[in-house]
Amino acid sequence: MGSFKMNKNHVVLRGLLVLLLIGSLGAWDDIDKAEAQNFANLVPEEKEEELSPLNVEEILENEGVPLLPQADLNSESSSKYTLGIEDVIQVSVLRHPEVSGQYVINGEGNIQYEFIGDVQVIGLTKDEIAKLLVEKLSNYIISPEVTVKIAGYNSKVVYVIGEVGRPGKIYMRGDTITIREALVQAGLPLLSAKGGKTLLITPSSDGHPQQKNVNVDKLLYKGDLRENLVMSPGDTLYVPPTLMAKALRVIQPVAAPVGTASGLGRTVTTGF
Repeated sequence: MGSFKMNKNHVVLRGLLVLLLIGSLGAWDDIDKAEAQNFANLVPEEKEEELSPLNVEEILENEGVPLLPQADLNSESSSKYTLGIEDVIQVSVLRHPEVSGQYVINGEGNIQYEFIGDVQVIGLTKDEIAKLLVEKLSNYIISPEVTVKIAGYNSKVVYVIGEVGRPGKIYMRGDTITIREALVQAGLPLLSAKGGKTLLITPSSDGHPQQKNVNVDKLLYKGDLRENLVMSPGDTLYVPPTLMAKALRVIQPVAAPVGTASGLGRTVTTGF
């Protein structure tokens, strides 16, 4: 009986200890939460700075970079092209195939058009030509609907020569062309090109052409739009070779120790 009471007391004592332990843990949890809350109140709340949108135009202006006019994506590039000699236009008149067709602008700046005769179109855009033909065809057709498209760009060219992939003429699809666009059409500079010494040459009838230095390396590989000058019809862009490329071209033919005998198919020495 005595041992039963002792066991009962132990059980009660253990229960009390467990309750005290649970209560102390709960109290510590409340203290930790309170301290954490107090600590959070002490730390200043960091506010995210609202970043103002970058004004690209202002940045470029501060850096001295000229802004290029933004192209109108809804209009064809040929709409700003003024027609010249040897250009070809396609004229379409709705429901009237007899006055539709392709016409070449002759040396006098005219097209020879059915029912009307010679029509002066040099220096006009395709939209202006369409309006002109509507006026002239109105004498023969009720409310003519005319569409003009450029079928051949032949009157305006620039030249890209020197160390590029495809040197030669670049036919323009506008009244001007940028150096970057001309270089892309010419196959870009070769590894042998000295891009930093490129020359833009504008011809002159008085024998004194204008020359401007252009660093096409900065333009193409660093995005420096200050080097993206505008070329006009007749301009020449010369990309010179490096000194090493010049030396190799002089040495290579002379230093070739072996050649192939023409038509004999055997190897011979070119003694020197």
